[in-house]
Amino acid sequence: MHRTTWVEFNSKALRHNAAMVRRLAPESAILAMVKANGYGHGADWVADQLRGIVDGFAVARHSEALTLRAAQPNSRILLLGTEVDDGLLQDCATQKLDIVIHELGAAKLLANTILPQSITVWLKLNTGMNRLGMCNKDFCEAHSVLSGSPNVAAIHHMTHFSDAETDSPAATDRQFQLLHSLSTSLGEFPVSMANSAAIIRHPQTHLDWVRPGIMLYGDDPTTHLAGVDSLLPAMTFKAKVLAVREVEKGEGVGYNQRWQASAKTRIATVAAGYADGYPRQAPDGTPVLVNGELARLAGRVSMDLLTVDVSHIPSVNIGDIVTLWGDSKLSAAEVGRHCNTISYELFTRITARVDRVYL
Repeated sequence: MHRTTWVEFNSKALRHNAAMVRRLAPESAILAMVKANGYGHGADWVADQLRGIVDGFAVARHSEALTLRAAQPNSRILLLGTEVDDGLLQDCATQKLDIVIHELGAAKLLANTILPQSITVWLKLNTGMNRLGMCNKDFCEAHSVLSGSPNVAAIHHMTHFSDAETDSPAATDRQFQLLHSLSTSLGEFPVSMANSAAIIRHPQTHLDWVRPGIMLYGDDPTTHLAGVDSLLPAMTFKAKVLAVREVEKGEGVGYNQRWQASAKTRIATVAAGYADGYPRQAPDGTPVLVNGELARLAGRVSMDLLTVDVSHIPSVNIGDIVTLWGDSKLSAAEVGRHCNTISYELFTRITARVDRVYL
């Protein structure tokens, strides 16, 4: 097959990362985040690879939940915070989907809706993230409303940490105590708090369910895992060299000739651009790997192409492979730092025209 731009997905790396979650939180059930099409890796593929390794999956959109249910008829699937109406609740019941209830009105609607069967509810407390979730008073009222409802099979309690990846534990400790104290006052219920960063940095937050996201795909948001504990990249973004040319001192490369040659330079033109998902804002000097050797962007990223200074790499030819991120030498997080973004965005912005190769 003719292929110049592609992403490779490594099932061994994905399962290694899930095993790391299990090792760090051995007493917790694992709810794998596969929203945003498995962080750009393919939700169906991720769920298929992790079935039997994790204990359930979570998505952020109704359509994602229905698509995943078709591929995973027997897996636990949680629909994260969304607009709740009668139609959604009916689908959650018939499709056997768990649902996050993050505001009191939704709890009352659930309690007063006629459903064909009961569903499992995850009540969300706002402990400081200030996106979704109830205040203490509404949380307790929602718990009371739903605890006696025939529509509710089980109640879980949850929150989301705002600062778990930072060096200071103060905010995470405060958020942990808020939900832990409130949940305990209501009885014994399964509790979920820990995202990827908290799984790595805050073991006291593991409790009944952990919710790994980015760490499943190979990025450590805390940068604390190392050596044998390192995560492995599940995605590698690759493209081929389409042309190699020499430019003279003082010549520019690319739109607006942003990059100017300070000496005679060899430039490789690579088959990847912002229409493939490579960030247009990438500055000159952003790293790539050419035949496994570090090279740097020279010139503005265009729709279909980018240009790289390969003066120091001998024998670069048309057809050679360029790794844009995902190698042990070049993480998506490092590329993200150069581009003022994060690996999450890089993973999820890969476009449909890029070939997918599942290893």
